[in-house]
Order: sequence, then structure tokens, then C-alpha cells
Amino acid sequence: MDYSPKKMQEILDKNEFHLKKKFGQNFIIDENIINSIINKAEIDKNTLVIEIGPGAGSLTNKLADAAKNVLCYEIDTTLEGILKENLDKYNNVDIIFNDFLKSNVIEDLKKYN
Repeated sequence: MDYSPKKMQEILDKNEFHLKKKFGQNFIIDENIINSIINKAEIDKNTLVIEIGPGAGSLTNKLADAAKNVLCYEIDTTLEGILKENLDKYNNVDIIFNDFLKSNVIEDLKKYN
């Protein structure tokens, strides 16, 4: 995935997506920040990552490359098409379109045991 602000804007425009203030949406697009998060978290191929609010999936792409599995919770269902497009190549990413605070995380994690 291209992490440039221009490419991200193209993806959002193509999907007619606009950031929603009520969700406090602010998508990470700086590859340096994304790489720093991955490195500092010491994620490896044995790691299960829970990501709350994957947005358009920029960080999720790198998480999927580094981790065994990535479980994402996204409250904004209008991001479904964008996330499917950006994460289609990964079979280790699951996205639950639900409010994380209302989710049964223990039940969701049973899939990974």
C-alpha cells in the first residue's frame, strides 16, 4: 500500500469517504510513524494484535506483514469497502464492524486458540 497523503486521499475520494468528527477520525499515513509503532511494539510472527479503529488500514497493512494475526474493531461501517480493498491480500486479518466497548472480546479471541 502506498502511504502517501495523496494516495490516501485518492482512496478516500474514490469511496466518497469523509472523516467523521464524531468518531475522532485521524488516519495515520506517515510510514515513519507506522514503522516506529511496529518496531517499538516488538511484533513478530507469533503475535496476535488487536487494533481498535483501523481507519483506512495503513497501519493494519504493516501489522499484517509483521504479526501472526490482526483482529480489528471498526465502529464506522462506511469504511468496509476501503478496508476490504486495502487488506484483501491478507488472510491473517479479521475485521469486526462494531464498537469495541460493546464487543465481547473474550468471545472474539476464541477463534485464535
